[in-house]
Formats: sequence, C-alpha cells, structure tokens
Amino acid sequence: MSGKVRARVPWGTFDAEEVRALYDDYAAALDAGDHAAWLDLFIDDASYVVVPLENVERGLPLATIRCESRGMLADRVDALVTTQFLARRITRHVITAVRPVGGGTGDRLETTASFLLLETIEGADTRVQCAGTYDDIVVVTAAGLRFAGKRAIYDAGLVPTSMAALL
Repeated sequence: MSGKVRARVPWGTFDAEEVRALYDDYAAALDAGDHAAWLDLFIDDASYVVVPLENVERGLPLATIRCESRGMLADRVDALVTTQFLARRITRHVITAVRPVGGGTGDRLETTASFLLLETIEGADTRVQCAGTYDDIVVVTAAGLRFAGKRAIYDAGLVPTSMAALL
C-alpha cells in the first residue's frame, strides 16, 4: 500500500538494472507518444489501475482508470489519441526509487517506485500534473521483462480533468 514503506526484499533472480531499464522504457515510450511501444511493455492479461491514494488508504476499490487486459489498454490509448484535440501537450515522466518488495524468485517480482508526471501545454509553463507511487508486478517473458500488473497511486485527491497522459 502506498503511504507506508514496504520492506525491500532481495532482487532474487531478477537483474536490478534490467528492471530499472523496463521503467526507463516505460517513461520514454509515454513521453515520446509511442503508444505501441508502451503497450508492448505489458503482457496480454496485464492489469492497469490508476487510483487516488485516499481510496487505497480507505480500502475503496473505485479507480479512475481500470483495465484488465492489454486489449483494454489499447482501447484506452485509442480513445485518448482519437479524442484529443486540445493544444499540443508534452509530458515527462520521472520514475525513481524502484525497489523490489515481493517475489523475486522464478519469473515474478513485485516492485514499487515513485513517479512524477510533468506537463507542458503549448504556450504555457510546465506544471506538475501528478505525483505518486507505482505498485507493480514484473514478469519474465520470452520478449524480456514486462508488466503483468501496474497500479498507479496518485497522491492528490483530484487530478486535472485533462489527465490525457497515461501514468
């Protein structure tokens, strides 16, 4: 749960640099708007949930975004890309403090990380769009490390209604 420090566990059979590279690729794909590359970082039956910290702390299941497969993620991306007709947006995802918190043996590792999402709208100053933590499940696949589960827990009770950028 975000808000409480989860104890670090050993990386086990996972290479820490490879896990961190997965997070780097995640941020780079989103910042470049390369949604196909971003989707490729998830297994087919991956879950993707975006939820406010308050709901996590209160044990409430209501999420801002809830996708239970890569196909649902693809639909979400399509909706964002085809309906976004606002001013040009540039996002920068900063991900840090990637730590193993469970698993680490076999082909599954639970991780946590902190994130910051910055957004610049054409003609305006850069602003902090969102900050929070990830609670993730990383798995080994034939194509390399992928996300089997990603839960983005954002700190603020509300996010701007323009939350077009994926977390």
